[in-house]
Amino acid sequence: MTMPLHDARVSRREALTLLGTAAGAGVVAAGTGRLPLLAQQRFTSAEAPTFAAGAIIRTQQGDIDPSALANGATLFHEHVGRADIDLAVNELRECAFNGLGCIVDAATGRRTADQVRNLSAIAARSDVPIVMAGGYFEDIGFSIYPVRVAEMSEDDLVEELVADATAQRWGAFGEIASSLDMRPDERKVHRAVARAHLRTGLPIFTHTPHESCPTCAMEQMDIIAGQGVDFSHVVIGHMATLKPEHDPLGTHKEVARRGAFIGLDTVGHEMGRSNIPEHDKVRMVQDLLDAGLEDHILLSSDQGNERQFNRYYGHGWASVLMQFVPKLRFAGVPERTIQKILVDNPRRFLAFVPRG
Repeated sequence: MTMPLHDARVSRREALTLLGTAAGAGVVAAGTGRLPLLAQQRFTSAEAPTFAAGAIIRTQQGDIDPSALANGATLFHEHVGRADIDLAVNELRECAFNGLGCIVDAATGRRTADQVRNLSAIAARSDVPIVMAGGYFEDIGFSIYPVRVAEMSEDDLVEELVADATAQRWGAFGEIASSLDMRPDERKVHRAVARAHLRTGLPIFTHTPHESCPTCAMEQMDIIAGQGVDFSHVVIGHMATLKPEHDPLGTHKEVARRGAFIGLDTVGHEMGRSNIPEHDKVRMVQDLLDAGLEDHILLSSDQGNERQFNRYYGHGWASVLMQFVPKLRFAGVPERTIQKILVDNPRRFLAFVPRG
């Protein structure tokens, strides 16, 4: 694993602290005045995937070979961008110490120029690769599209998505949302994203309402499939918010049967719009493993609340690694399986061959 480095020169006190943390393994990098900080837990490849010739993972720090992410957990749906650059950089450093290797920044609307600059500034100072995702988001009662999206034609949306993805170096489309009752404009956006995917090759991850909506997942898949998309680069999101009475395993099996990833991307912290106990979400993982679907599981937290950062009272973007993974271990999920879900599955999803 690439060891995260502190940006600033360290004081004697900091040097002693870091040397103690690294158990004597940290040595001042030659000529830099900086100390490597060894991760306290490691996530490594369990089963190296086979990637298509020319496949890359597009990060804000540059295009990388998917094999470069064999060490460190990759979280496919988080919220990294913010105006407080120092806070984000320090949070990423602490999360890397907790085993984070790569993170995807989800968008809930078209980014402003300031938001793009902020994420670029965070990436420039971070040793954790950051994948920028983009698109439009509507979930009635939570967020709605700008008026201009309703006024745009589907063709115009496709052109805008492709142009933004190129200019801003997106590595995915996401999170692409829909409401409990999908509206015509939401269908238009899903079709446009699917068409933009065919133009660029970029993977897609979606948002389904946190209130539990199995039919939303199926409708999203029907629309995306209608454009000829291969589901091997699609995640249907928030599948951990399905309530027990809605037969989550049945929906999860159907998502996997059609070839997509099952996004369990609300784990590791409390969700305000979903009151499903974490142990129930562990049970979801166990059920999927019992059904032989370990290749289709992706984990993330959908985390963006600064009060849950390491600086305050939580584990921030490492909450999956620090809170949910220990529960999986306690439940008897094999370590090799955990490593595969956190290291190998997400890079299979994110790796794509650029088109156009």
